[in-house]
Amino acid sequence: MGLISRAASLASVPVTTGARMAGAATAAAFGADRDAVYAKATAASVETLTKSLAKARGPALKFGQALAVFSSALPPEQAAQLTALTRLYEDAKPQPLKTVAAQLKALPPGVEIDPEAIAAASLGQVHRGTWKDGTPVAIKVQYADAPKVVKADMLQLRAMAPLVGRLLPTLDVKALIDEHARRLSEELNYDHEATWQKRFRKAWKAEGIVIPKVMFNTDTVLVTEWVDGTPFTALVNEHAHRRNAAGRQLARFCFWSPRLTGATHADPHPGNFRLLEDDRLAVLDFGSVAQDSGLFTRLFATTLELTATGRDDEVLEAWRSAGLVAESTTTEQLIAMLDPDVRPYTREEFTFSKEWLQSRSQQFQDPVQALQGASRLRFPPDYLLEHRAVMGTIALLCGLDATVDFRNVIDGVGDAVATA
Repeated sequence: MGLISRAASLASVPVTTGARMAGAATAAAFGADRDAVYAKATAASVETLTKSLAKARGPALKFGQALAVFSSALPPEQAAQLTALTRLYEDAKPQPLKTVAAQLKALPPGVEIDPEAIAAASLGQVHRGTWKDGTPVAIKVQYADAPKVVKADMLQLRAMAPLVGRLLPTLDVKALIDEHARRLSEELNYDHEATWQKRFRKAWKAEGIVIPKVMFNTDTVLVTEWVDGTPFTALVNEHAHRRNAAGRQLARFCFWSPRLTGATHADPHPGNFRLLEDDRLAVLDFGSVAQDSGLFTRLFATTLELTATGRDDEVLEAWRSAGLVAESTTTEQLIAMLDPDVRPYTREEFTFSKEWLQSRSQQFQDPVQALQGASRLRFPPDYLLEHRAVMGTIALLCGLDATVDFRNVIDGVGDAVATA
């Protein structure tokens, strides 16, 4: 999708939504059921927003996936629409090699590159290649217009802020968009990505998780070792022991990274993980990393530990200390909102499944009740990426139907954030 068509598609969202809300206000003024007409207008607005973000892909889609983190403040049908964005991954048509030839001139002499890209997104594409010493490599190259795409999308997303504010009224939308813009700026900088990939590789080497070696990089080209393995999307057909091995290592990688690296890999979609023939986990793509992380991961672990032993009042204290709930929120209200299913923690092993994931979905059944719940729950943008990593990891575990010794994993989260 070109810049003009992207802008037109996104720009239409606040216009159509404004018209719907105005219509709802008029209908209510003339005696229609206020809750009913606003619920209908909100549902239609969520659908329009979701479709536009999905169509635009790129930075806009990533923002929609970030919003999905907060979808529990919406009624189930609308939450499902936003949550569906988390299952969409960019699958753009690759551009001809000549389109990125200028960036690839930075490669050292002797590096060979396959002319056909093996993967593509809105900001860049990946080619297989051979390093000058014969090592198979993956060559990630950024499109020349990627910064313009990000800038254009961010302008449109800022225009959508009032709409998102209506849908999620207690969310600081401006701060969330600003945070999103900072993360996108980091993703455009392959120097930044290479630094984090090296750091994660060093930290996890002794723990048996494979992270490809960085061979070379500029700010728009990144060359790493090629890793063969089974993508997570294909593991559904693998034997249970393979899926369980993948699940346990994925859980360790998510929950222990803050302790080992001081950061979290914040893009937990199936395409970024491989299971090798020897059942080791390989992790790819470090363009999205939550820095100085550990706050939410430790809070998540603490919540499980406390609820498992019936110490609900201490859960409220922990969430208040973190600034995630209003002072007026009661223990009963918080526990009801979190609806913490502690079974994975209270058992020596737990099988994560799609059925379990569906059973713990949020319980608000109408817009009024949903907004009442949302008014008690706050979520600073600083927690965004780490929260997405945790929730995305759990969703992946359920997609694998993996049996994991989750309590041992959570107990290994640790009390301190690493600085190495």
